[in-house]
Amino acid sequence: MKKILPLLLFTLLSSQAQIIDAIAIDVDGEPITTLEIQAVQQKLNMSKKAAIDALIKDRLEKGAIDKAEIVIPPEAIDAKIQQISQARGLSPADMRSALNKNGLTWESYREQLSNEMKKEQFFNRHIASTISQPTEDELKVYYETNKDKFSSAPAVSQMSLIAYASNSSKKLQESIANPMRKMDGVQQKSILASSDEMNPKLYTLIQQTPEGSFTQPINTGRGFVAYYVKSKSAPTEGGFNSVRNAVTMQWMQEERMKAGKNFLNKLKNNASIRIIRL
Repeated sequence: MKKILPLLLFTLLSSQAQIIDAIAIDVDGEPITTLEIQAVQQKLNMSKKAAIDALIKDRLEKGAIDKAEIVIPPEAIDAKIQQISQARGLSPADMRSALNKNGLTWESYREQLSNEMKKEQFFNRHIASTISQPTEDELKVYYETNKDKFSSAPAVSQMSLIAYASNSSKKLQESIANPMRKMDGVQQKSILASSDEMNPKLYTLIQQTPEGSFTQPINTGRGFVAYYVKSKSAPTEGGFNSVRNAVTMQWMQEERMKAGKNFLNKLKNNASIRIIRL
């Protein structure tokens, strides 16, 4: 009996170890193990269900990308690494050192980048290409429905100005004193300006200058400039036109998310997903 008990205990512990590392889910022949689920839960602080959903999504995307036969050439990966290192102000040696500190080898980092670039190419070819550009009416409806997302749009003032510029402060002063007379060495340019496109300091200066008057001359470091204020409107709420670009970007972002979700649902519906053990 004394010999049988340790043997039973060893068998029990061995079977439990095998279960820990066992296949939990099969997605079109691609396994997801119980150990993977636990690792994702702990690393990303997810619930078990969220970890399983993320891993199934990963396997479905990987299968779709593999079928698309997207190839990322080594020189494209090199260019991406150079772009990332320059953006972060790191030398190649610094990049390798930072990767080592995070437990990544140079080869695994290149493979990770390659997979991300494949995903991006796949998305652009097969998902983003299905998204139509929004019409002006669609954007306006979206703006009206989601005004709270764009409520920080500042009030906008429109201004009609004439810029007088010269390399000589003296000549500029003479031109200001005789604005109707053309003067050598002084350039004039009519400008229609909007406050939301203007340097805040310049906008304040123009707001403080009455219509029909010149601003104080400004030393730009390369010469001198003064603005004749022909007219300016009172600030009004910006409305749709002042945030049109932001509205377009937000609309496109949401449409990309919807398209990605719809594509994933199609993959799920067509996939063979078997739950073996959880």
